[in-house]
Amino acid sequence: MPPGPGSPEQLRQRSTLLRITASKLDATPALVLYRRAGDDVWRGPTPTRCLDDLLRMRTQLLATADELRANARQLDLRADQIDADARTRAAATAGGAG
Repeated sequence: MPPGPGSPEQLRQRSTLLRITASKLDATPALVLYRRAGDDVWRGPTPTRCLDDLLRMRTQLLATADELRANARQLDLRADQIDADARTRAAATAGGAG
């Protein structure tokens, strides 16, 4: 039977996918596009705006990757808490049955 939507297994699967996505963002070639823009490549206000836009987008991509990793950590913590709660309930049930 597949894990339920709030099961620890499902939460850990989601956290793994978030980390994979974050790693892909960290490795995207878009992060270095700013190196091909700016006044050393072309002159005028357009390259400056282009460079500014690229640097802003780069910052957003890196922040998004960090946010994905933070969300993954939260999912892992929630999964750990669900597991711990289940162990506590199982121990209480086993202790009361004897």
